Amino acid sequence: MQITPRSYIKTLTLIHSALMLGPFLLGTFFFLNTEIISTAEQDGNAMFIYVFPLIGLIGIFGGKFLYKLFLNPLFPKETLGEKLTGLQSALLIQYALLEGPALLNIIWFGQSGNALFLTVGGVLLLYLFVLRPKSSKIEHDLQLQGEHKRQFHNLDEPLT
Repeated sequence: MQITPRSYIKTLTLIHSALMLGPFLLGTFFFLNTEIISTAEQDGNAMFIYVFPLIGLIGIFGGKFLYKLFLNPLFPKETLGEKLTGLQSALLIQYALLEGPALLNIIWFGQSGNALFLTVGGVLLLYLFVLRPKSSKIEHDLQLQGEHKRQFHNLDEPLT
């Protein structure tokens, strides 16, 4: 089966949705089944109040850094298919670096009951949602021009 721009975007959207669904469902489950306590009531877990949100920040900035690092070698590629394959790898790494810390914070909320962790996990999920794959963002990030841009806009034309 030949890959078309439409099938490429559909596949990326499916992967993105699957990566968001797990933390969202887990967070919903824990929210409904965990007794929420305030930060002041925490006694032995004070270190985690700083560490887990910091891991979330590292995921955000590390994901952005690696995304740009993986994107730069794609600009001189000859075919649109090569560019899109490289972009998919860059996006998956960025998504994973957001999903991991989101899951970590959500799971720790389930263990501790501290709403800070659920909030951090929710913010990370919200940011992951903002990064969902869109054709305009793909076109912009890959700086598509000329023939590559025309080929990308023909959604049902197989990629070469």
